[in-house]
Amino acid sequence: MIGIKGVGGIGKSTLASKIFEEEITLDPSLGDDEDLFPKRFWWEAGNLGGFSGLARQLLTEFGYPVPEKEIDLQEALIRQLQRHRHLIIIDNLESLLGEDGSWNNEFYQQFFTAWIEKGDTSKIIVTTREKPKTRGFNRWIELKGLKPPEGAQLLAESQITGDLENFSRRVDGHPLLLRLVADLILAEFPQNPSLERLADLGLGNLSQLLSDPQVVGSHRQETVGIALVLDASFQRLSQRQQELFTKTSIYRREFDSPAAKAVMDNYPEIALSEITADLRELQRRSLLEEKEENRQRIFSFQPLVWEYAQYKAGDQRELHQKAIAYYLSIAQPDSWEILNDVQPYLEIFYHCYQLTEYDNAFDILRAIDDFLTRRGYYQTRADYYLELVTVYQQQEEQTNWNYAASLTSLGNVYYLLGEYQKAIEFYQQSLAIFREIGDRGGEANSYNNLGNAYYSLGEYEKAIEFYQQSLAIKREIGNRGGEAYSYMGLGNVYQSLGEYQKAIEFHQQSLAIEREIGDRGGEAYSYMGLGNVYHSLGEYEKAIEFYQQSLAIKREIGDRGGEANSYMGLGIVYKSLGEYPKAIEFYQQSLAIEREIGDRGGEASSYMGLGNVYKSLGEYPKAIEFHQQSLAITREIGDRGGEAYSYNNLGNVYYFLGEYQKAIEFYQQSLAILREIGDRGGEASSYMGLGNVYNFLGEYQKAIEFHQQSLAIKREIGDRGGEANSYMGLGNVYYSLGEYQKAIEFYQQSLAITREIGDRGGEAYSYGNLGSVYDSLGEYQKAIEFHQQSLAITREIGDRGGEAKSWFNLGLTYYKLKRISEAKEAYLQARELYQALGLAGYVQKCDDKIRQLETRKYPLIVAFFLGVVKFPLVLIGVIIVALWRLLKRWLRKA
Repeated sequence: MIGIKGVGGIGKSTLASKIFEEEITLDPSLGDDEDLFPKRFWWEAGNLGGFSGLARQLLTEFGYPVPEKEIDLQEALIRQLQRHRHLIIIDNLESLLGEDGSWNNEFYQQFFTAWIEKGDTSKIIVTTREKPKTRGFNRWIELKGLKPPEGAQLLAESQITGDLENFSRRVDGHPLLLRLVADLILAEFPQNPSLERLADLGLGNLSQLLSDPQVVGSHRQETVGIALVLDASFQRLSQRQQELFTKTSIYRREFDSPAAKAVMDNYPEIALSEITADLRELQRRSLLEEKEENRQRIFSFQPLVWEYAQYKAGDQRELHQKAIAYYLSIAQPDSWEILNDVQPYLEIFYHCYQLTEYDNAFDILRAIDDFLTRRGYYQTRADYYLELVTVYQQQEEQTNWNYAASLTSLGNVYYLLGEYQKAIEFYQQSLAIFREIGDRGGEANSYNNLGNAYYSLGEYEKAIEFYQQSLAIKREIGNRGGEAYSYMGLGNVYQSLGEYQKAIEFHQQSLAIEREIGDRGGEAYSYMGLGNVYHSLGEYEKAIEFYQQSLAIKREIGDRGGEANSYMGLGIVYKSLGEYPKAIEFYQQSLAIEREIGDRGGEASSYMGLGNVYKSLGEYPKAIEFHQQSLAITREIGDRGGEAYSYNNLGNVYYFLGEYQKAIEFYQQSLAILREIGDRGGEASSYMGLGNVYNFLGEYQKAIEFHQQSLAIKREIGDRGGEANSYMGLGNVYYSLGEYQKAIEFYQQSLAITREIGDRGGEAYSYGNLGSVYDSLGEYQKAIEFHQQSLAITREIGDRGGEAKSWFNLGLTYYKLKRISEAKEAYLQARELYQALGLAGYVQKCDDKIRQLETRKYPLIVAFFLGVVKFPLVLIGVIIVALWRLLKRWLRKA
């Protein structure tokens, strides 16, 4: 990335234009072939709102797919710039910077920082008056103006005569000033365009003035020379052209002839063609710039000229009102698909903001807020709400409802981005205002939002506290719909705490209200919540019923995002049932919808689910691929929690691959993020993963420490299901150590909790572990009893994978008891289930065990056969010996 810096009008854009058109190299280290860019793009930074404007226009220009949601744009743009060789010019970068060189918002900063880190194939060149506070530019070029011969050539190309080099030297070769002078002389004296004519224009002392020590300085051309020349040009315009020049400066973006006509109210009868002709005359005098776009002439100001035009316009309040009226006339009512469809509303916001009509600006933004949220234009929402919050703070409007609502909206944006601590900060600020102004509904919503944020952080007790505060107010004010959502939040928390009956009660209360008030969308989400709880309980058939009810409603009401969530729920439950092909099918349906609607966060979750299924299938390379796709998206959208869980899942896969060092690295990366964002539940899961790895490495003390850290957190946050898993992990370590009594104690503690909370799947798993310990102790009858209890539960809940495992374990114990036929039957049952589930590796294990039985049987058969043959021979031998003895006695007697 290369930067071109210089004062306004010095020629930054001109140099960039030469590079753009002629592919002149600015990097001598590159060879000739390195400078060939098949596709090039020029972007005027001041003309488009937010980073999304750049990304969308660039991707469209180059013919690449444009993601619907803003959060996808950065990754999509960087990916294409890495894959292909392009030249990107970003002109007037200073319009994106604050006075101190800092970025106006974080999204610009994120893109440029990411490009500096990852960029290589394409080249980005920026022009700016000020350097941004971002390190990593390959080179900075400081422009000081054209050399005298170059300035003279520029004037000569416009047929200007006179002492050209001397004049260029006196104005420090300022390109814009030279061009303005040339165009002014040429327009006024086409027959004799000489520098001597400057005196006739009142500019006879221009070059002397610019050499005066009193005006020497880095901005003297801007403050003196250009102003003088612009004044001279302005004075020679017709009155109508002067009005057109000053009034169109009200637009912050490019504009066309109809937009220009809209502010020319003094000329109601003027034809559009006359407006266009006047605009082109302004362009001929270098007062406007012009380009053709979609067979339409588009005009814009050079930044310095725009500043001058605004100065000449004076009070622009009336012009802002006219601009608002114009944009209202072209705004579409509600058939919006892409951001450009609501651009007129964003322009109205800008003009209201300039009029200091901040509440009107807020109302305009609220009118399109649902669209921006639904389509995932989070960056745009953050940009505009941040502007409102900043000005409300400056005005100390602590009792303004719109201020509180803007804070809430900012909190929602950061919540969707997974930046929960930031979201909490904004929710707390909005709560304070709602309390102060006595808005009980707003106060309740703030409590609910805080509950959501703390729930996502795994701080369940805090979440419950906020949900209950929200619920109390909603009951008090009679907000039945809000009451239902508070019940839903409480249901989610109690599920995470392992208090499943409580969770069911809350979701049923939510469901009852939503049915009563006819909220079909809410009803679907309550079914989803109930499905989640029954899944956690191991009651998979019930879970499937609820997910399908949720899916049916979401299809009926056209909620595509909700439909994807229901498919994901079904994928999760079929994965738990060991029906992996079905699980994959549902995850893929979920993924297809999320791609279609541009839900990047949901897409990451579907990839994560697919990764988990392929891990269970033993297809580890595929699992890694899906988890890496999930990781890439979570990084791109800034979802720190999702990023951490992606690392954790990669750790799980490498653990099963036996690549323990890699697994440890991923668990530690996950742990670092989870600690940073304060996700205690996730932190405990990472500790558990580390405990499992160190157990297999034989570093048992380390393994115990990690499982104990996990257990401590689970107890602290009240996660009973997680506590049971930690006891199970400790049991596994002591089992590996051969300390079977200790292992039994931990497995029994795990079993007690799973029974208490009604987790049938966890209960079956605990019975299976106890069976394995008693098998190792040689107490085979006890082992069989526990494995049979595990088998009964897995059959009951439909867990075919768990059922297969129970049969396999029974086969191992029967074999040790020499109950060969029962062992074979158990292995065959396990094999049949594994075959149905598509688990080839486990089918092979069953085949190996069955062959082992046959090998054991063969020596017994041989022994029996030899015994049968040998017995008569021995008997004959005995008879012969007896007869021989009798014969000897008879002979002696004879």
